[in-house]
Amino acid sequence: MRSSFNLFNRENIFAAAFIAILITLLWLVFSILKPFWQVFMWALILALTCYPVFTRLKVLFRGRGGLAALLLTLVIFIALALPGSFILLNLGQEAKDAYTALSKISFSDKGLVLAQKIRSSGLQPFLERWGIEPEHAEALLLEGIASGLRDIPRVIAEGVSAIFKNLALFGLQLLFVVVALFFFFRDGSRYANFLVGLLPLERPHQERVVGAFSKTVNAVVRGMLVTAFLQGVFAGAGFAIVGLPVPILLGLLTSITAFIPFIGAGAVWVPASIYLIVQEELLRGVGLALYGFLVVSSIDNFLRPLIIGESIKMPVFILFFTILGGLRVYGISGIFLGPIILSLVMAFLTIYREIYLSTPPEKTEHDLAPAESLGPVQD
Repeated sequence: MRSSFNLFNRENIFAAAFIAILITLLWLVFSILKPFWQVFMWALILALTCYPVFTRLKVLFRGRGGLAALLLTLVIFIALALPGSFILLNLGQEAKDAYTALSKISFSDKGLVLAQKIRSSGLQPFLERWGIEPEHAEALLLEGIASGLRDIPRVIAEGVSAIFKNLALFGLQLLFVVVALFFFFRDGSRYANFLVGLLPLERPHQERVVGAFSKTVNAVVRGMLVTAFLQGVFAGAGFAIVGLPVPILLGLLTSITAFIPFIGAGAVWVPASIYLIVQEELLRGVGLALYGFLVVSSIDNFLRPLIIGESIKMPVFILFFTILGGLRVYGISGIFLGPIILSLVMAFLTIYREIYLSTPPEKTEHDLAPAESLGPVQD
């Protein structure tokens, strides 16, 4: 007797309705939490990075996870809030002072002084050798310097307003991150086990996915630490060359700002360049600005992929473009999201290859023989 297949039976209709309701509810939850996804991401990154410290504190406090989470969260909050607020406040004040000073400067006169310095530096015979009139070169130089420096006060004024706006936003987001971080510490293992259990994979493959995620986060944090340290070293060398006071302290401050993604190393070398220009050291100020842009702030684009690629065994050129693409799509968060997404894709491709593409080994005569015919195992 043949049984006919009925697509619209009770079980299929209930299953389709359940999936539709589940997808709708997930979409509603996602739309509600979407404004806070960056808060959750930064809290998750901090929790994964500092989780070994939390486990040790939990043991020290005899299993009281809430107390350990509260203490560690307060420490992280102080470590982030004090330097971030200090840097933003001082940067805003310095930018305001620089704007006031630069507004009183005649940049045409500064350009003339710079052109005269270049003309007296021995370049005139070189220009005449190439058939370039010194007067024409000087006019082009004056025009370029004046047009470029004339926009500095406007740029600084826009930067000042953005700094104070970002200061309020920084405080609010930091508060949200701290709240999420506390619960990630206290209940993170329970959340992780629940989410990992939803993956339609066997336990070894689930562990591989989780391992790829956590290993990538740790690699990115390690890469940020190393690049921030080197940026501080290169910046300190540049500050010493142009003759700024306390170059070691300024280099240390550059390392701190370079590690904070939404501030960056430019928070130190930009005001330093402006300070030199205000002090009528145009060549040194422009030179430090070019050095800061081309070397100090650009070194992480090349060094970070090398460090991350070495840690998670990824091709460096793919990581380089992944980080740049992540920055373009997700902003500062793309520094983490780009490598994490790439590592998860590679983990799932590896699982797919092992499950669906690998051919089982051919059976030999020993595999086909009954177990009792093999005899005892010899030592």
